[in-house]
Amino acid sequence: MARVKSGFRKRFNIRYLRWMLARATIGRIPALQRRYSFYPQAILPEAAATTVLEDARIDLPTLFSAEETDFVRDRCWLYDTLAGTWEGGPTVRIARFSGLIRDAVLLGHVSRIFVPERHAVVVALAQKGQANWNFAKPGKLRPAPSIGGRSFFLMRTDNYYHALFHDLVPIVDYLDRLHPRGMPLTLVVPKSRLATLALGCELIARRFPGVHVAELADDAVAPAAEALWLSFDGGNAEWTFADPAPVRHLAEIFRDHYAVPPGSGRRLFFSRGGSKIRRLLNEEALWEIAREHGFERFEAHAGNHAEQVRNFSQADIVVGVHGAGLGNLAFCRPGTKMIEIFPENFTKSTYLWLSKRLGLDYAFLVGGPGDYDQAFMLDENLFRSALAGALREPI
Repeated sequence: MARVKSGFRKRFNIRYLRWMLARATIGRIPALQRRYSFYPQAILPEAAATTVLEDARIDLPTLFSAEETDFVRDRCWLYDTLAGTWEGGPTVRIARFSGLIRDAVLLGHVSRIFVPERHAVVVALAQKGQANWNFAKPGKLRPAPSIGGRSFFLMRTDNYYHALFHDLVPIVDYLDRLHPRGMPLTLVVPKSRLATLALGCELIARRFPGVHVAELADDAVAPAAEALWLSFDGGNAEWTFADPAPVRHLAEIFRDHYAVPPGSGRRLFFSRGGSKIRRLLNEEALWEIAREHGFERFEAHAGNHAEQVRNFSQADIVVGVHGAGLGNLAFCRPGTKMIEIFPENFTKSTYLWLSKRLGLDYAFLVGGPGDYDQAFMLDENLFRSALAGALREPI
């Protein structure tokens, strides 16, 4: 099975053993915990919040067709992250929570909010009151200036999709619906190799009065007078916050920044290029088929975000292998066709869910089995038929 580690490999490696040793030593001695900012205890945001802004439970329609429901339940659920117990019904129970945590501490090395009064880090899914090794690590942190007023601490990520839909879209939604207009809000940005994350925060700050941006280094710790927490839980970590209004508002903010003109008619063959993960072994043959139908090949990278926004904004159809770059579907117009390609042994429902939320016309193609790096082949006749059907053109 591609890129899935066994329980043995997850637990018996140097990183995990080092963390377990730290938890058994530093984690049991309060003085050392404070010295190394290592807090293995976890608390749910609902318990940490001193003020609740929103706490809603909604039965949200999945909008899946019968074929899509079978695909998600029978194939994707095995690979979707933290997938719960959805049985394939027409709705899913989601929970949205927004709250304020007063007198908090922001830990740069784990990008977590720490609540001194509860002696715990805030984690959306706190398993038995324990924080896992991503949210609790020992590190000697230097004090940073206090952050007055209200602040939002972004998740540290180098994943483009997560930056858009776990950080930037929820911020825009909060500012549009819940934040008192003009009230100061500091977006605290952790260090990231993903320039889009910092740029998005800067653009949001320009758009909304009272919002400004501050960076918190990995080796820094800062007191925060009032930390904002935003959660969305659909019982499946692939089903992220994606209401149309804030997604389209964020897309508008980026398009305005890059001066992207309105347009349509483009057909994108979205390539993963030289990526090690999930390579299409017969990409050149598939590209030749796509080119016959008027497609242009495009690859996203750190230096061409303006092109990403423009190309997806003007696309009538996008064809591409599952990956973070498909987060650019945020910029597509309703009705845009999306054909997502998977290896047989790694199918996820991330962009099916997103497409349904944004009114895109979604289809999927499943190729052969992927190797450890998920490299795989897609049947060329299947691809040719899918393109012709989507475009209503001769095969």
